Amino acid sequence: MPAVDLSRLRARFKLLQLQIEDPVEFTRGLREIFIFHADLTHPAGDSPSGVFTHPVFNTPRLLNSEVVKFSNPFVTQNPQLLLQIIDRLWREPEVELRELAAQLLGKLPSSHYPEVLARIQAWSQVETDADLFPFLHQQASAAIRQQSPELWLEVLNGWISSNEPWLTKLALAGTIPLIDDYSYENLPAIFAFINPLVLNPGPQNQYELLRVIEHLARRSEVETVYFLKQVMSLSDAPGLGRFLRRAIELFSPAMQESLRVEMRQRQLT
Repeated sequence: MPAVDLSRLRARFKLLQLQIEDPVEFTRGLREIFIFHADLTHPAGDSPSGVFTHPVFNTPRLLNSEVVKFSNPFVTQNPQLLLQIIDRLWREPEVELRELAAQLLGKLPSSHYPEVLARIQAWSQVETDADLFPFLHQQASAAIRQQSPELWLEVLNGWISSNEPWLTKLALAGTIPLIDDYSYENLPAIFAFINPLVLNPGPQNQYELLRVIEHLARRSEVETVYFLKQVMSLSDAPGLGRFLRRAIELFSPAMQESLRVEMRQRQLT
């Protein structure tokens, strides 16, 4: 894998810019740059959700960052053209190019939010792409979450109200980038969002719910414990005790004991 020579890389980008009106040729040229910087002898890296099932270039992270910088002018000047390029990139097999598609999707202006959301939802239906979902949910939704977090929650509410199991899972996964964003302060909205599902935690959503609880506990352990105690006071669902026993492991020893005391009092052990 050749070291990234920034001056040479940026010169190649300038040449590539001449082809940007043709998304097919532009994507082909971009792919050649990634191949040039690839490390095909290095073992594939781990995805955020486990081992990648897609081919990888093992290119330096800097390469994606430079492409995003190079593309910034087109975010405002020609977002529709950039959207065509994004669609081409998402159809490429390699992880780095598909992550790049998600990164660029997350840069588009508010005028293109409907197209962004449509792609997040459509691309999340392909189960074989599950190892790419963290990129898709965290990076493609970046502008929406930062500029209009209430719109993102509204979208998630629409998904969770659809009664489609896969959309419910997608909606729960979509809360995690909000929780992990410390500039987002409206955690009560997240607790209200997951409340109906935690009150009656069916087996079909337990994994996703536990992930949300894990991230909430990292962000604010005290608030999350308080929320779970409220749930105990409001629900006698048959699956609640089992769910809580699994959730308890996500907390500090002191908070675990506090939750266990509450569970014993509520006869949920």
